[in-house]
Amino acid sequence: MKTLFICHANVGRSQAAMEIYRQRGGQADSAGTNVDAPGATLAERPTAKTIVDIMREDYNIDMINNTRTQLTEEVAEGYDRLIVMAEPETWPEWLKHDPRMTYWEVQDTLRQDTPTTRRIVGEIDEHLKKLDA
Repeated sequence: MKTLFICHANVGRSQAAMEIYRQRGGQADSAGTNVDAPGATLAERPTAKTIVDIMREDYNIDMINNTRTQLTEEVAEGYDRLIVMAEPETWPEWLKHDPRMTYWEVQDTLRQDTPTTRRIVGEIDEHLKKLDA
């Protein structure tokens, strides 16, 4: 099942979910509801350092060159499901009514310390384990 993971800025939660899901053989991409620099890499975003380091250390996944994608209806085409971790107030109107959408309430990783970010990634991992069970 082809999955699009969605968070607010497409820096932390959705990138981590996509990479862990791909590592386990799933088809996935990620996007954000409010991306300030579409096409920029995580390397260009200093606030991504903590989650990039955790993903490398805990999952042996290098996300440093992942690019950021702005969510649009066109971007969402072709996916079987949309897993949203962005705060509901940031959702575009069309997403609120999309039957493919599932919401996971997961804290944003932005400006979190390493233990908190590690816990958040762990929560995402637990959601992923249940996704195709």
